[in-house]
Formats: sequence, structure tokens, C-alpha cells
Amino acid sequence: MFSAIFKDQTGFIVTAALAVVLVAALCFWLAHRAGRRPWSHAALGAAVTAEVALTLFLPSGAAAAEASRVCVINRNYAEPFATQQGLLNLLLFAPIGFFGLMALRTLLPVIAGSILLSLCTELLQTLVPGVSRGCDSSDLQMNALGALAGTAIAWGALRLAKRPAIPPRRHARATAITSATILVAAGIAAATWITPVAVDATSLQFTGDKEKAAAHRAIRQAFGDRYKISNVQLQAGVDDSPDTLLIALNEGFAELTWPDGAQLNVSLESSSKTTPSSYPIPGVTRKPGSEKDALPIARRYAQEHYPRELRGSEPHVYPVGDRAELGWIISWRRRNSDGVLMPMRLDVQVNTAGRVSQLLVRTEEDPHDLPALTVDKKTAQRTALKALQQPKGHKVRIADSELLAVQRAGRWRAQWLTGFETDDKSAVLEPVYVDANTGKVDPRASRKEKIENPQEDGDGQVDTTQN
Repeated sequence: MFSAIFKDQTGFIVTAALAVVLVAALCFWLAHRAGRRPWSHAALGAAVTAEVALTLFLPSGAAAAEASRVCVINRNYAEPFATQQGLLNLLLFAPIGFFGLMALRTLLPVIAGSILLSLCTELLQTLVPGVSRGCDSSDLQMNALGALAGTAIAWGALRLAKRPAIPPRRHARATAITSATILVAAGIAAATWITPVAVDATSLQFTGDKEKAAAHRAIRQAFGDRYKISNVQLQAGVDDSPDTLLIALNEGFAELTWPDGAQLNVSLESSSKTTPSSYPIPGVTRKPGSEKDALPIARRYAQEHYPRELRGSEPHVYPVGDRAELGWIISWRRRNSDGVLMPMRLDVQVNTAGRVSQLLVRTEEDPHDLPALTVDKKTAQRTALKALQQPKGHKVRIADSELLAVQRAGRWRAQWLTGFETDDKSAVLEPVYVDANTGKVDPRASRKEKIENPQEDGDGQVDTTQN
């Protein structure tokens, strides 16, 4: 995890280290002149500077984006204890609490100051342009617990050394007034500029032997022993979507739905230039120059690794990039006798060197108990158009409709998915699902479930939207 965070961050590491050393030296000098425990003050200054550098100045992909002005409120208070991020947030503030009490020897200001520092950090991460890391209640929770733990250890150490801290009542009034002032200011800022969003999970969680074994099986089936797994984490699903195992490879990364293990999505490279990280297919010696050349290469790979997905399915080839500079995606899908698109899917992206660069495989069995089809395409389109919230003053037209099998509340149904287009470029029109048996609009369907042909998404990755 640390290698991923600090990869290509040499400039930040050097600058942050210098800042920590300079602040520590300044605190040491000032405390030494005042005769107030210079080493403890130096350590406290270093701990606070490291916290500020890591939370506000460490470059990240999100920092380039505009601030979302959203604060995530995690309803699962126990979840951060099972995540790397949660434990790191705890460890980040433990030194602040420990050295704070060692330096200042006063309990209430150290505890309140540590918690307020975390609160201000979360607000600044959300509000300051160029930071945009977002606000998360779990971070505040673990920061506060870390500070309390560090303070408790320091308090115990001082008691054993018979150097007790200053009685809390001595600074209680000043601490209360200062804390109340900062809390009011923070509350006004949050109410004015930040939108709270409640969720059930926010962080990546640790995994056990079952999850790691499933990840190894999936990667081994896809690529044999070519790639090594360096880390597996669990990302909780949102709404009715399954959990996801995030698999870090020595070259590239993968995602596997959990606990069903039905869908594997792998990205080995996303550059327009081929790299050694892509997967070489045994027996392929010629570079593909067209769709006609890419198809047999992808079929050779699929026959070796996913022969079951080829049975009864038809391939379609799509160039990736304006001039196929990222290669071609060969997509296998299957329909039943009524023309319903089955959930099975196999997308293999072959790059211009004839190697696999992206993979998406969904291994769902074909459902055989679908209700009878009583609604045709035109009827479904009329129903979908009536249900659509159309932008006023703009024309809307039906882009296309697809009949596909979807799982609702544990049961498979056939539904018409209808997409729309409008001349209003600012409008986002949600696709509408109409049940092919009842003719009713399915309100539970969401955007993430739409079905599309595999396309380039800007960086050459396989589209992974699901039906």
C-alpha cells in the first residue's frame, strides 16, 4: 500500500522531510530557549507537520479534480477498524497525542487540539481547491481515537515516572471557549458549503483466506502463473451491487465481484504503446493489423482459458481508439431462443502487439426460468418515453432498446432497456427498464446496470457496466 501511495512522489517526499526537520528544529530551539522540554516539542512539531503534509499536500489523482463539497458520513462505526486506511488514520494521530502530552503536560488542550486538528483537516480537504480529497467521518473517528490512545500512553508513562500532567481543571475554561469557537466556525462552514451523504461503508477492508484464494483462482485461470498478486482488499458494494475484491498485481490490477466471483475485470496496460505488462498468448507470433487479424488471436486465448463462454456465443470486434491505436476488443455475448441477451460476457482486448491488455469475463449461467415475453419493443419504448423525465424545451429521441436478462430480488426477468438522446448537452438521461412480461417500468434499475457494447472509455479500458 505504501509503495502505491508514494510511487513517483520523490519531490513530495524530499520536500515533506525537509519541512518536518525544519519545523522540528524550530520547535526545539524555541522550547530550549523557554526551558520547556525541547525534544518533546520537536517531536510534536514533526508529528503535526507530517500530518499536514500527508493529508493536505500529498499529490493524488483526486487533487486535480474540482472539490466535490461532499462529506461522507459512515453509519458503520466498526468498519474503519477492519481497513488499512482506518488503522493508518489511527496511527497518524497517535504520535500527536503522545508527544502533545509529553511536551505540554496538560490533558484537555492536547485532546481537544488533536480532535480539532483532525476536524479542520477534513474540512480543508473538502473546501480548499487543489486538495479535493473529500471529507470522511471515519477519518475523524480514527484520528480522534489515535490521539486519545497516544495521550493515554503518555499519561501512563508520566504517572510511572512520577511526573503527572497538569490537572485538567486548570485549562478547562480556556479549552472550552477555544473549542466552542472553532466548532461554531467549522459548523457554519460545513452548513454553507458541504453536503453530508450517509453511507454504510467508505474504506477498503482487509481480506481473509477465502477472498485471497478466490482472487488467486481467478487470476490463475485468466493468465496462469504469469502475474503475482501483491495485495487483495475488499470494497463494499453500494445499494444492491455486490462487494468487490480489488486485486493489486505486480503488473496491472484486477477486480472480482464477491462473494459470487462471477465477474473479473483486469487491466494490464492502458497506454497507446504496448508494454511487457500485457499478456503474451502462446503460439501468436504475428502482430495484428486489422479486426480480421485480432479475432483469431482473441479466440485462441478464449479457447484456452474460457472455453465455456464461447459455446453458443457470437463475437463482435470493436476498434479501441480512433485508429485502433489501442488495439481491438473482441466481445462474445449469447442470446436465448427468444432473443434475450444473456448475462454471460467475455471481452478480450488485444493490443497492436497481439497481446491481451484488458479482460472482462462474466461467468453467469444462462437463466432458464424467465417469464413469458408479452411486451414487444415498440410498446416498451412508448412506456419508457412516458416514464422519462424529459428536459423542458429540448427534443428527446430513443437511441436504442435492448432485451436482456436482469436479476431482480434474486429472480431473473427479461426487461427492455431503452436509452435516450437529447440536444441538451448538459442533460443526463437515465435509461429506463420496462419489464417484458408485465409491461411496467422497473424503478429499481439504475444507471450502473445499463448494457453497452464494449468501447474505449478514454484510456483504453474495457467498459464494465452490467446488466
